[in-house]
Parts: sequence; structure tokens; C-alpha cells
Amino acid sequence: MQLQLQSPVFSFIHRKKRSSIVEAVMLRFLSGKVVSVFDTLVVLDVNGMGFELLCTGRGAEMFREGENALLVTHLQFSEAGPSLFGFADDRERDLFLKLTTVKGVGGKMAMNILKSAPAERVVSWIAASDTDSLVKIPGVGRKTAERLCFEMHRHFEGLGTDLNLSPEVFTSGETHMDIAMEGLRSLGFAQAELLPVFRKLKAGNVSADGDLSPEQWIRLALKELKRN
Repeated sequence: MQLQLQSPVFSFIHRKKRSSIVEAVMLRFLSGKVVSVFDTLVVLDVNGMGFELLCTGRGAEMFREGENALLVTHLQFSEAGPSLFGFADDRERDLFLKLTTVKGVGGKMAMNILKSAPAERVVSWIAASDTDSLVKIPGVGRKTAERLCFEMHRHFEGLGTDLNLSPEVFTSGETHMDIAMEGLRSLGFAQAELLPVFRKLKAGNVSADGDLSPEQWIRLALKELKRN
């Protein structure tokens, strides 16, 4: 399948086929004006293009109609068509992607889980093998709850039930600065002009990568690029 998308916000990083589902990690974020918010459905105007995103509960609560917003996203293709998911931050998206590795848990079910409970609570239930709490989520049966605990427990073992999540819990190997630079490159900025900007920002604003989210890196970088 050859995908043709004519917009600077798209960056085709990779795609893979798993059974009947093609997952494309090609939209790391979308930035634009919030047109409408209905429950967890958000419509975003990006340069005149209207994107409809199914968001987590916390993700949808962050945005108001008429405001400019930056949404962390994931685009997934299935036989039913494309689905665009929105998240409050990278940690929510990383948990979403981990959930979809479990047999029988697709994008829609993973999003339903994160719509029904905060990410911290979901991780806490899995870490404690609390299937009784998981089955209270609409669409999650006993067998699915048991698979979630069995297959994902190794990721969160030892965290306990009183959980205060740190970024390391959801780390995917990339730093927040790397993700921000990747996003700006997808918008047309050259690596040569980005590197000195991020070096300056890192030296002057943070002592460790975890201090800033990708969204914060992007906002600071855009301000610095505008000055230059």
C-alpha cells in the first residue's frame, strides 16, 4: 500500500504489518486550532485541514474550543479504515502502544481503556494483577484482563499500587529532545538550523532531558528560531 499525504505535518517514520492491521508511526503530533470537543472526540484545524481525533479522557480535558493546541498522536490503519488517536503526553501514547501488543487488544480497545481510567491507575492495576478493577472497564472481559496482567506485568513489576509514574516507566529509547527535533524536521526545518538551537536550549534551560516534554522543547525551539 502506497500512502500519499500532502501536508508538512506528516512524516512517514515507519510502518509494519501485523495480521490484518497496518500500524503507521507517522504523526508524532498535530498543532492547530481546536474546532470542537465532544466527550473525547476532538476536531483540530491544521492549516485548513480538519483532523478528527479520538482522545484519552485526560487528553480531551486539556483542550478548549477556539484555543491553539498541540496534540501527541498516533495514526493506525485497519481494514475498517484509518484511526487517529490523541493523547495528553508521550507517556500516555507509550502506554497505549504497549497495550496494543497484548493479544486481542487493538487500538480502539486500548483507547477505551485510557478513556475509562487515568494511565497511572491502569498501570497500577496491571502491576498489582488487579483483574477485578480491569474488568469494570467497558469491553474488557475477564480473559482480556488476565492477558493484560500476564503479558504486561513484566513492564511494571515492583511498582506497587500507590503509583507516582516517572517518565522512565514509559521510555521508548528516544529522548524528548530527539522527538521534538524529529517533529520540527517533519515541518520542514533543516537539521543544520535545529542543532545549534537545541544545544543552546539544553545548556540554558535544563540539566536533564526529563525536565522538558517534547511539546515544551518544540515551543521553546520555535521561539528561538523566530528570534534568529
